Amino acid sequence: LVALSNATKDNSVIFGKNSDREPNEPQIMIRIPPKKRDENKRIKCTYIKVDVEENTNEVILIKPHWIWGAEMGINSKGLVIGNEAVFTKEKLEPKALLGMDMLRLALEYCDTADKAVKYIIFMLEKYGQGGKAGYTQNLCYHNSFLIADFKSAYVLETAGKHWIVKQIDDVYSISNSLTLYKDFDECSSSLIDNAINKGWCKSKEDFSFKACYEDKLYSFASKGDYRQKYTMDCLRNNTGNIDLSYMMNILRSHCGDKKVGNYKSGSMKTICMHGGGIISSQTTGSMITHLKDGNITIWCTNTSLPCLSLYKPYWFIENIEMFYSEEQQSEAVEYWKQVEMLHRKVLRGEISDLSLYTAKRDDIEKQLLKMAEKAKSDEDKVEIMRFAKQSEQELHKILSDIISKSEKKRLNLNFYYNWYWKKQNNGLYN
Repeated sequence: LVALSNATKDNSVIFGKNSDREPNEPQIMIRIPPKKRDENKRIKCTYIKVDVEENTNEVILIKPHWIWGAEMGINSKGLVIGNEAVFTKEKLEPKALLGMDMLRLALEYCDTADKAVKYIIFMLEKYGQGGKAGYTQNLCYHNSFLIADFKSAYVLETAGKHWIVKQIDDVYSISNSLTLYKDFDECSSSLIDNAINKGWCKSKEDFSFKACYEDKLYSFASKGDYRQKYTMDCLRNNTGNIDLSYMMNILRSHCGDKKVGNYKSGSMKTICMHGGGIISSQTTGSMITHLKDGNITIWCTNTSLPCLSLYKPYWFIENIEMFYSEEQQSEAVEYWKQVEMLHRKVLRGEISDLSLYTAKRDDIEKQLLKMAEKAKSDEDKVEIMRFAKQSEQELHKILSDIISKSEKKRLNLNFYYNWYWKKQNNGLYN
């Protein structure tokens, strides 16, 4: 989701994204300093090597631990990108660039949103997209991107090596379905002719990207249209008053599904997605970025299930003690798994009342929002990050105490939901 300065309460740009992946797939945040690379040396992405430029930007990535690229991230220039799996009728390459690889490359080598759009298009047309993007599942997909900076934002959607792009006026969101129809700014040169030649439309006037290219079966199963409509309605209904707290609330939303909200069911129709039963995806990480007057603040959970997690602030400052490096990925994975074990106990549905925990979490977040707004120096920001880390540890202690004091009783839960989580829990450390 993105809200530009004409849609937010403080005239900032606010960008938010949940990453919905397999529940046992750790989602980690790493900070990578700027690098000077040998311009004659190709860089190995997840599956293939690509030609790159010499110098990179500093980046903060939120990524599946086993993939070179990232689901979402931001660089020190204020360029922020998120990608989503989409499903089209076009063929994928057996091994090429993942959408996550293109995202990281754009963050490393681009300074603005418009340059990132052009760069991703260039890499897509040169190398194509494809390869297994699922952790244990053999899941392959095309990609859409939401790309923003301090002044502008774009939506870029792809199908094979074809692409289509539109600049955003105020608010926008993407999910696991195509969103562009006839209203777009640019497209690949053969996009429309390809659709006509394949009989997906009759003429240029008849062309609609979503209608022509989308794989309707996979897109329906992903419930992307449902989630995208929900988030767009939330943004439109609050245009002019969108702030960080509101964006957090959207990303935590269970869309009125009480069973999901009570940790007794999974659903693809919730923004904070819970796995369970036949639902094999869950929100494994969440990020919000706040861009205003040249200042960049990143709010990240570093843990799954934003409905249970604390959003903590981070900044691009010289002090790196609060970050994991690319060489410390195993430590970041272990941290994610430790917290995940707590979340799994909540997912058993045995805790009748989490109000003490969530109230405390919300109070801490309010404190952090006020502190972040007033932060001036790097020293201020380090202290806030330390306070956030300590507060999160205290929250985990409260949650652990609530869990230990809860009655262990057999609940009337769905058989497949219980079976699913038993299987997932057995596999978390295997």
